[in-house]
Amino acid sequence: MMRRRAVKSGAGKAPLRGRRLKAILRYSSYETLRGYSSLVKVTRLILILTLLTIWFINTSATPLAYDDGGAESFWSDYYPNGVAVKFSPPASKWRITDILVYGFMIDKGGKSLVVEIRDSDLNVILRTSILISEHFKNATLHWAKIPLPNVIVRDDFYVCVYPMLEFDGTQLWISIDNDTALNRCFLIDCYKQEVKDWKGGQVMIRVEGEEDIDFIRIAPNSISIEEDALTLSFKIVAPSDDVEVRATLQAGSLIEDCEVEYEKGLYRMRIEWSRLLGLKPAKLLLSAKSLNSTATLVIELNETLFSECVRLKKENERLRTMMNNSGVELRILRDKLEREENVTALLSTSLKEYQEMLSEKTKENKKLTEELNITRLLTTSLAILTASLFIILLRWRTPGKLGGDKNA
Repeated sequence: MMRRRAVKSGAGKAPLRGRRLKAILRYSSYETLRGYSSLVKVTRLILILTLLTIWFINTSATPLAYDDGGAESFWSDYYPNGVAVKFSPPASKWRITDILVYGFMIDKGGKSLVVEIRDSDLNVILRTSILISEHFKNATLHWAKIPLPNVIVRDDFYVCVYPMLEFDGTQLWISIDNDTALNRCFLIDCYKQEVKDWKGGQVMIRVEGEEDIDFIRIAPNSISIEEDALTLSFKIVAPSDDVEVRATLQAGSLIEDCEVEYEKGLYRMRIEWSRLLGLKPAKLLLSAKSLNSTATLVIELNETLFSECVRLKKENERLRTMMNNSGVELRILRDKLEREENVTALLSTSLKEYQEMLSEKTKENKKLTEELNITRLLTTSLAILTASLFIILLRWRTPGKLGGDKNA
């Protein structure tokens, strides 16, 4: 048993023991490990949903309606004109949660709708603007549900709806029940604090809400399966901070109290598997008391839960081994890849050097070719010049000899 005030200062310093089940491996190259991780996730989710049964009472919304559900005609009007429906809450302190409007829209683009909650003296309690297309269906008659922030009323109140009719824009048409006339409908101007008589039946606007009671409630937050324990956390909603909390483990005639810690707005309790393995279907009973309100939460612990925990533990060990082996293989592959990258870089450097050398050789060959061509040209020219000189010499010597013979 514990009180929230007494535990706030010191409970948060006590660390939670045990390592959490780690069965998710994120190496993208190993599809097998990813498959096993998904299996563990799904198994854990099914385990929590099927083996833990939680009972708690939840207050259901109560609708306020004055129409018979059948529409005979439809109504709309231009801003700032609207319709006001007067409601009488079923309790002295009533919380409005939703407004229901039976109608349809003709969609011609985005258009907003203004909704008001006014008290019995027509003072505005809430005024909000909503997008018509988010709540009403195009050319389809249906009940549109418009959620509101929790508004608490203690007396008669008015729900005012302004259709914001436009001839060339989006139009909202609200259904009228002509078979019902309870004098609860009025015409209203958005800028005035008065209503005018409505001639016709009942505008089909309803309100959902619930009685606002100062109560205490236990809300489960999380259930964690660890290697050596089961850890639960839950919140307590109460009208006062002075809350007395108690957790009891029950199995047959065995009744044993469990320690509850409070930290950062959450109550936590840890049950070691050694305390549960010898028990047949057990039941964990949580109770909270504040002022004159008391709430209880019952969690049934099935024997299958324990066997599943053992199986998951073995699966965890197997996956951890696979993870370690995969880590070694990954390191080997990483080292091999690094070596290959180094070789590739070296080859790339060598290739670049060879390309530079080849480029220089090409330039040298081009230069030599040009020099060779020049040499060939010079040699040819020299040969032609030599032949020409030789011929000239021969011709010069031959006529001289012939002349000498004649003179003799």
